[in-house]
Amino acid sequence: MSSVLTSPNTRENPGYSDVIVLDVEKFPQVDTWGTLLGGNMGIEYYVLDDEFWDYIPNDITHLRYTYKEADFGARYWGETRFKRSEYGVNDEGTTLKEKVEIEDKSIFGKYVVPFMQDVITLKTQEIFEKRLNVLKTKYSYLEQAVFPDQLAESKAVLDDDKFEPKLINRLAELRGLTTEEFATKIVTSHVSWKEKLYDLAVAEQKVIRALKACTTVAEINIFLEDYYGEQMTDQQTLDTGRGIRNEETGLVEREEPFKYGIRF
Repeated sequence: MSSVLTSPNTRENPGYSDVIVLDVEKFPQVDTWGTLLGGNMGIEYYVLDDEFWDYIPNDITHLRYTYKEADFGARYWGETRFKRSEYGVNDEGTTLKEKVEIEDKSIFGKYVVPFMQDVITLKTQEIFEKRLNVLKTKYSYLEQAVFPDQLAESKAVLDDDKFEPKLINRLAELRGLTTEEFATKIVTSHVSWKEKLYDLAVAEQKVIRALKACTTVAEINIFLEDYYGEQMTDQQTLDTGRGIRNEETGLVEREEPFKYGIRF
């Protein structure tokens, strides 16, 4: 469940600023400018005044919501019982907490499901962005900068033995190869790179499409379990037939030990 930190008083403020959703490690300044609303899956939600939005760098991937949209999404993240916590104090001054039925269940389809899908999509994109960066780290920044020229010259050399390159002949000499041998390696390397890049792109879309196919919070929870290794509540585990309750211990058990962590 989400780690919502705002007080009930601030929740009801209709004039509250919009909420930015992002990986705060990529732009820590938001933690200074904004007020933390909550977070899930390593993605944080901050209430951010209008004056700061124009200063968010273009290369920082983020989402923007009204306070109401983000509040409902964060507050009822993963909630399938249609209940909310209600607090009170008894005559002895003891704080009481109970779960009460949420009357307007339409907020789940209108706010919670879209919010969860957007946040999880953002998280998924970040995961594949990191995998792409790992793929790129095989080559230095300078190598990446000149690779298009290497590829163009390599294709030209292999197509026309009279073509006079300006770059790959020098690189070939450094490696003790002929220009033709080096050109062949470049073309082959490019094909291999593209295959890996395409595999990443397809894998990302496969995960996102599975997420977008979910229409309820319960279905998204199943998605999170199947793809992210985030275990569902005991009740949903029982409801989906993924576990049984041990009559002796009262614990919900699964046939196989649950495996936490990303599964794609």
